Amino acid sequence: MADRINSNESEGAFNEFIEDRLEDLVENILNDGNLDTRGSEVIVDMEDIQPPTFSYGDGGQGGGKGQGPGADGEQISFGLPFDQLMELVAKKLNLPDLVKQGQGRIKEVSYEFKTFGTTGVILDKKRTFRRALRSSIGMGSYSPEEEKYDVLIRRRDRRFKLPERVEKPRFRAVVFYMGDISYSTWGERLELEKRLVQFIHHWLDWNYGPGNVEHRFFVHDAEAYEVQAEQFYNVSNAGGTRASIVFDLVSNVAFNEYDTESTNFYGFYFGDGELFDDDAREITSILEERMRPSFNRIGLVEVKPSRASHLNKLVGETFANDRVIRLCDIREKNQTVEVIKKLFGGARAEH
Repeated sequence: MADRINSNESEGAFNEFIEDRLEDLVENILNDGNLDTRGSEVIVDMEDIQPPTFSYGDGGQGGGKGQGPGADGEQISFGLPFDQLMELVAKKLNLPDLVKQGQGRIKEVSYEFKTFGTTGVILDKKRTFRRALRSSIGMGSYSPEEEKYDVLIRRRDRRFKLPERVEKPRFRAVVFYMGDISYSTWGERLELEKRLVQFIHHWLDWNYGPGNVEHRFFVHDAEAYEVQAEQFYNVSNAGGTRASIVFDLVSNVAFNEYDTESTNFYGFYFGDGELFDDDAREITSILEERMRPSFNRIGLVEVKPSRASHLNKLVGETFANDRVIRLCDIREKNQTVEVIKKLFGGARAEH
């Protein structure tokens, strides 16, 4: 008698079955900004999927078939774990792993599943399903063109996760978000900033590990000061602007409050790029002399720039195609993926 796969196992196998489709959806997910839909999961809707059926048993006999989620090509909604999304993002956008600089002073011991065997306690559903799918195709039980959707999971197809002890240094990172509140940060402009900040927040957390990244927020108009995360988009402005003061403040905080040998620094500036020429020259000086030598990555993003926006143009005269300093602009939400690639990807993106 074959064992019946419960709904959780069936759904997990089904998620693996449509992994290729998920890769195609990554850019849509990022551009739509659905990163915090339900806690640690992103909810994904897909249509026109014919799910396979699953059964256990070496001989493929018995009543152990179970229908996967959804049926007859209807729309299917399912939760995608955020870690899995980040892995898909890295693969789809070809983003390199962040290389932690300096010496992590805390040694972190963990057990990672780096090897796999035919016996064990924890079943690797992904590898098991793939092997079973290949076997079922060979035996003819899974043949979509003949409307056969049975995947027979036999004992010899099963693969188990084997833990391996890993010891590695633990690194700390701090991210400085800088925002210009002297211009109208509302509506679409506000949503563009939020979408990028959300991605940066999660991307660095995923690379360094939970609890290893500190996120700090700074704003400026005629003055610069630190705010809480929830206030970053809701601070009223007093008019007038000078952006160099926020770069000066962040650099002072970084070098006075943190150990530069054990802390990795990231800084991201968002504004309309409209400022005086001498202000841009001062920013260039701060970047060149103080921030660039110690920061892993600095991004300057002009949000819905106008004809009067020239921050990145002037800074780019010194830092065009720079490894650490990345310059970009965003006008529409469908450019989110393009901006992410400029901030974190590319052949020159050693961190």
